[in-house]
Amino acid sequence: MENTNAKTPRRWAPYVTYYLIALNVIVFIAEEILGGSEDIETSLAFGAFFTPYVIYDGQLYRFITSMFLHFGVEHLGSNMISLFALGPYVEHYYGHFLYLVLYIFSGISGNMLTMLYEGISQDFVVSAGASGAIFGLLSVFILFAMNPRLRKLFPIKRVLISVTLSLIAGRMDPNINFMAHVGGFGGGLILAFIMQEILRYSAKKQR
Repeated sequence: MENTNAKTPRRWAPYVTYYLIALNVIVFIAEEILGGSEDIETSLAFGAFFTPYVIYDGQLYRFITSMFLHFGVEHLGSNMISLFALGPYVEHYYGHFLYLVLYIFSGISGNMLTMLYEGISQDFVVSAGASGAIFGLLSVFILFAMNPRLRKLFPIKRVLISVTLSLIAGRMDPNINFMAHVGGFGGGLILAFIMQEILRYSAKKQR
């Protein structure tokens, strides 16, 4: 006799990645409707990152709001494709909550390095985008390449080449906030390693 009340196991899905993509798209549409995503005043009104506003006016919310703004559909599209390609791997590895923490922390780290650099150089620009957070996700693939269970899927040479090319591409384009990429990558790598060790310790403790 069949048990008609048996529940089918739910299929795992990277829903945080999907929510992040949806949020970025929704904010972009709102920008376009209310002044244009490439309009500086509109971007600032929505929370784009601008160091003087953060330092002198204490508008700390820009560390986070700027991560969900983009300048034009090409900027949005390239970042969302990258997020869709990288996010599910990292989300599956760390779980939904820690993945979100890593994403936000990486974006903030990118903005912090931007603020430090601009504070020293006194060269201030309005910046926005998810690339700092995405570079934090990219950094996790170095940990994948060093993991005995995953290194065959993510060979270290291939990972290093991908990381290097991504950083070079950002460095060569004057319209890209290179400091956000570096800060997001560095901050993400440090936090990702710490979280990985915590998860390993917890797994050993439960055995």
